[in-house]
Amino acid sequence: MLQNSTLKFLKDLKKNNHKTWFDENRKVYEAAKANYASLVTEVIKGLGKKDASIASLTAKECIFRINRDVRFSKNKDPYKTNMGMYLSRGGKKSLFSGYYFHLEPGGKSFAAGGLWMPEADVIKKVRQEIDYNWEEF
Repeated sequence: MLQNSTLKFLKDLKKNNHKTWFDENRKVYEAAKANYASLVTEVIKGLGKKDASIASLTAKECIFRINRDVRFSKNKDPYKTNMGMYLSRGGKKSLFSGYYFHLEPGGKSFAAGGLWMPEADVIKKVRQEIDYNWEEF
């Protein structure tokens, strides 16, 4: 179960998104990360009963890192103020469709499903399968 302290950490991080604060609060982050990993494990366990392709995943394979890649981003904050997981055959780096869950305080959490920015040949195959199996889809 998600603890309030995890959400509090994300709220505090949003107000103090710099390395000094993060380093001073690393133990709080580690606790929040462990709590989120427990939640991810429970989601995998539950959803894995309906979708066998994700049943053997571990939380580590599905959770995105908190460090933001600022090289090509307008947002230069060093850390993400959310926690995300992608459940898909092969984990978060998979090219297969899957389930995405985004945890962010302030009513910004959401769930989604599908593919993230698939290559042209992949999207062509997806569209073809939908066309061939329209009734089932």
